[in-house]
Amino acid sequence: MSDDHAHRLLAPSTARFCPLCGGPLVQEAVPPDQREQAVCSRCRFIFYLNPKVVAATIPEREGRIVLTRRSISPGRGLWTFPGGFVDFGETVTDAALRETFEETGLEVELTGLLNVYSYPGAPVIIVYTARVVSGTLTACAENDAVEWLTPREIPWDTLAFPSTREALREWVAARGLMPGG
Repeated sequence: MSDDHAHRLLAPSTARFCPLCGGPLVQEAVPPDQREQAVCSRCRFIFYLNPKVVAATIPEREGRIVLTRRSISPGRGLWTFPGGFVDFGETVTDAALRETFEETGLEVELTGLLNVYSYPGAPVIIVYTARVVSGTLTACAENDAVEWLTPREIPWDTLAFPSTREALREWVAARGLMPGG
């Protein structure tokens, strides 16, 4: 991918053509709430652009968790837990299991919903707690390091995203420990 495309995002301000007929999109107030939406000037299709959903886990075994250091943007060189976009036709829980395996080589069992994190202009991040059941810790193309860490070893100053920091603080606090950072 060239640098020209590196910072392009699909957003209401960048969508210009109807995905159904190719007609130009125009901003119009749409009932019932009269919010501005992209509407096809030709076929009248309303192009609602909703946030994507990310499914993630905090894999745990014997009081340690797995964190990954990202080798891709956003967050290149920073730490997070395994997670990624939910594919169309996939459940959030299946995506959490798949992403964890793809990014760490570990199979996990979900043990609970930690929380859901939402920020303007960002994906909705759904984070589960998980217990490692099998596998060998292995890096992938999206990370250059995967490590088992105790709560005291969490690299609070080099976490990738606000959701990473919030989720790890909640995970640590739920265990009666003091969050760092």
